[in-house]
Amino acid sequence: MSAYDVVLAKLKPGDALRTPDKSTGKPFTIDAVDAESVTVKTARGGRVKLSLFTFDTAVKYLQDGRYGGENWLPIKDEMFQAVLNMDNDRVRAASYIVAVLGYVGLFDVDGRRPNKVRLAAPAGAQDQ
Repeated sequence: MSAYDVVLAKLKPGDALRTPDKSTGKPFTIDAVDAESVTVKTARGGRVKLSLFTFDTAVKYLQDGRYGGENWLPIKDEMFQAVLNMDNDRVRAASYIVAVLGYVGLFDVDGRRPNKVRLAAPAGAQDQ
């Protein structure tokens, strides 16, 4: 199942999330989910549209960099930010994307500074 499919299956309009930083993270709400995008309503009332392909891109970036287990990627990593923003018409959306992928269980997110992310362990992997 792709990240795209997981997001479509688990994310629903009205879900309330928060950007990753524990001390300064901002709340946002999922406004709409459809076959092409996720739209979030920001704390200030604006809307940001996230391409569903961006979620696959984010997961692939962490897979390719082997960010899982003990290996974490700083969320502010310039290349990571650039890749995610490029998929979203250069809109700064990485914090929303990381929060959504954490919410649906694909990413582990460490909201302490510096904020970090890694691939979540597959379900049941901790029991082995």
